Order: sequence, then C-alpha cells, then structure tokens
Amino acid sequence: MKVDNAFDQIELLQNLSTAYDLPLQSITFFPEGEDSYGYITVSETGEKYFAKASTSVPNSCLQVAFFLKHRCNISGVVAPLETQEGALSVPWQDFRVALFPFIEGKSRWDLWKVGKDFTDTQLSETGGLLATIHECLDTSASDSLTVAEYDSPSLRGWRLESKILQDSLTIAEYNLPLRHELHTVLEAPAKKIPPQNQYQKQLLETLTQHKSEILQATERYDSLGRSAAALQTPFVITHGDPTPGNLILDTEERLHLIDWDGVCLGPPEKDLVSFTGERFEVVLERYLTERQDNISLHADIFGFYIYEWAINEIRDYGTKILFKNDDPTQNEYDWESLQDYLPPNREYMEDGIAAVRSTLGRCGLLPK
Repeated sequence: MKVDNAFDQIELLQNLSTAYDLPLQSITFFPEGEDSYGYITVSETGEKYFAKASTSVPNSCLQVAFFLKHRCNISGVVAPLETQEGALSVPWQDFRVALFPFIEGKSRWDLWKVGKDFTDTQLSETGGLLATIHECLDTSASDSLTVAEYDSPSLRGWRLESKILQDSLTIAEYNLPLRHELHTVLEAPAKKIPPQNQYQKQLLETLTQHKSEILQATERYDSLGRSAAALQTPFVITHGDPTPGNLILDTEERLHLIDWDGVCLGPPEKDLVSFTGERFEVVLERYLTERQDNISLHADIFGFYIYEWAINEIRDYGTKILFKNDDPTQNEYDWESLQDYLPPNREYMEDGIAAVRSTLGRCGLLPK
C-alpha cells in the first residue's frame, strides 16, 4: 500500500496527454506498490492506462519489457507505451513517469485475499511464460544458430539490440543489496535516538530483542551466497519480482506479467523462487518443458533468494519506518508488513529449502 504523493494530478494528466498524444480526461491514485506512485488514467473514449512515477527505475528496465513484448512477441509481457518522440517515459518533477496499458482483471494476490488461487493450468502457463522470457535474451542461444541464420540481417539486428540491452542491465550478485542500510537499522537502538512515533518505538524495541537472530540469518544468507557464486551457473534476463501481485488474469483469463522495475541478468532461480512451496512442481515441470537448453537448477541458489527476501524486507521496512516515512498511515502499513519477517523464521526458510531440494530431485535436477 502506498500513500499518495503531493502531485498536482491535473497537471500530470495534461503532461501525459501531450507526451503520448492521448485524450486523457481523468486520473485516480492507485494505492498499490512500494517505491513508486501509480495512477489510473482514462481517455475520453474510455481506454484505461496505468501511469507509474518512479525515481529509481532505470530506463533499461523499460527497454527490456518493450523488447520482450514487441521484438520477442511475448504477449504476456505488459510493456510501456512509446511517447510521440519514441521515449518510454517522461520527466515529471523529480520522477520519470511511464504509461502502460491498464490490465482489467485480478492478480493472483487478489485471488489469495478471497481464498482462491490460480488453477494448475494457469500456474503451468506461468512457468511457460517465465521459460520464454528467460530464453528470449539468453546470449548462449546464439551458439545454436546456423551460419545462414546468423547472416540474416534481421536476426543480426535482433542480436545486436539484445546485446545492447544486456550490456545496460544490472548483473545480479550473491550479496545483499544496500547492506549498509541493514547495518544502520540494526545499530539504531544503540544510538539511543528518541523515537518520533509509536512505530519507531516498537521497531527499536523489537530490533533490540531480535538482533542476534537477524545476524544469524544474515550469516546463513551469506553462506548460501558463497555456495551459489561457486556454482557459476549461466545468467538469463530475469523479471526479478514475479510475485502474486504482479501476475494478472484479465477478464478473458489471459495471463499478464507486470512491473518490470527489477529486471536484471541473474540466475533462473531468482524468478522461480516466487513459486516455491505448494504446487511448485506444476510451475517447474512446464518451465523445464519449455526451456530448450540444458538447464540446471540448484537448491542453494533458491535458498539464497528465500533468505534474501526476508532479510531485505527487514532492511527496507526498517529503513522506511526509522528514517524515511513522514505519514502515519504509511508507517502503520510498513509496520504491519514487517511482522511476517521480524524475527526471521529460520525454521520455515530451511524447511522451504529442503522442500525445493526434494522437488528438484523428483524432476531429475540434483547433481549426480
């Protein structure tokens, strides 16, 4: 949940109308997401669009989504629209704003909230979609091209564009992003800075109580990271966050993957970890069927990302509550969200890694 920024929404709407040459007539704040601000805009003829304002999304992420949609022809990718000048976003105050088609439907998270879920068929389709994305910009795929295919001008252009995009992307590391922020959060109680609200007070008390458990979880995370790095597995283009809120079934039951802010070069496990747990095998079997190359998956890499999620939530929400938020409603939401991760449930995470290892074994993916 996101609390709205103090935007002049009418001015923003006019700015978008001009940049995209669209007859937009209304704009409504959409209180979802974490680090960006979303707005639903509607044109005079009833078409809906989603405007996303962010200070941190690299343009390369938008370019990859556009490439996957329009060059690789992956229908499930929701890509940004182009402005009249061919850009994928426009400046607005300190933000860049991208405009997307609005997908009318329900996310997997929406279904979870009412006790429902994707069917096995829909989960299988999700595995297929991820496989297609992972293969589309995989540089190793060029090894299988014939001389005639590689000499094709259109294919050479595709490869060149693919290479340029990959060179511009962040490369995933087996190390905690913004680790210094986690240390700052953990050291906050020792600074004895007076809390400014009840949520800061509760957080400081909880950090004091559970600091050692957080450090132990971080040590395990680092150990898994060293193991993952030693495997030297091939990297692919990853979405980075194919979580339930980013998977949408439209009104005709077609699958869409939104929010490409976290695109990077990384291991396939970075995306697949979002489906570990119950019915993981449904996703994995379709994924393996669709991948044409000789793929290997590793439990320690899954484990690394399982731990990273929990530790990163402590870092992120802790930083917001202690140092960034100035809205009581946002503080309340962040504090409630943090309860699932503080203290980190190591037993649950280790059980998750064991379950992944078992599933990989059943699928014939464990090392001989």
